[in-house]
Amino acid sequence: MTRVAEHLKTQIQFSILPVTRHLKSHETLVVKSRVKECNSAISKLRQHNPIDPLRRRNPGGVFDRDHPELYTLLSLRDLVGIRVLAFPSRLVKEVDRLLRSEFPSWISDPIKDESGEQLALKYNGQYSQAVEGLQCEYQIVSTLIGLFWDVEHAAIYKQSPNLKGLGPVMQEQTSAVNKALKAFEDEFERRLQISESSSSVP
Repeated sequence: MTRVAEHLKTQIQFSILPVTRHLKSHETLVVKSRVKECNSAISKLRQHNPIDPLRRRNPGGVFDRDHPELYTLLSLRDLVGIRVLAFPSRLVKEVDRLLRSEFPSWISDPIKDESGEQLALKYNGQYSQAVEGLQCEYQIVSTLIGLFWDVEHAAIYKQSPNLKGLGPVMQEQTSAVNKALKAFEDEFERRLQISESSSSVP
């Protein structure tokens, strides 16, 4: 899985070179790879609903003892993941266009907040360098939101046992941070566009 992650990361980095080569001083593109940790994968598998994948969650986390063959780590779609961090957020569309042509059969599954607003693009599929059945995913997200997610994940979902359950409690604050970061990026791009327009006037 580690080898697959490095292969996929390298291919994605190569695919987005047409954007990377022409970045301006204030623009950034960072490609990160990760392999799901063993405990996290097992925990997610326990919550996985193999009979009805669209529901995604298995209420109560109880295994169906009559169908043990349905529970395999290969049923998880994010054992290997790549995240592309883009700033400003307009680069997300450019990167998405390039990667869609590189991975046309991968299935779109965008990440949205509780109000239904899209926060990131996400795709899942079979990678040619992976063993048969191993699903991979890549995400394209604005840099500010992506870095916040790293902090949020470590602070809320990987904390010590006595702090378990913070996720639902912090949901309102998490939503507020996502909206604030998006508002910052939108305003930055608006002012940048005004600045570029005025500088192009003779």
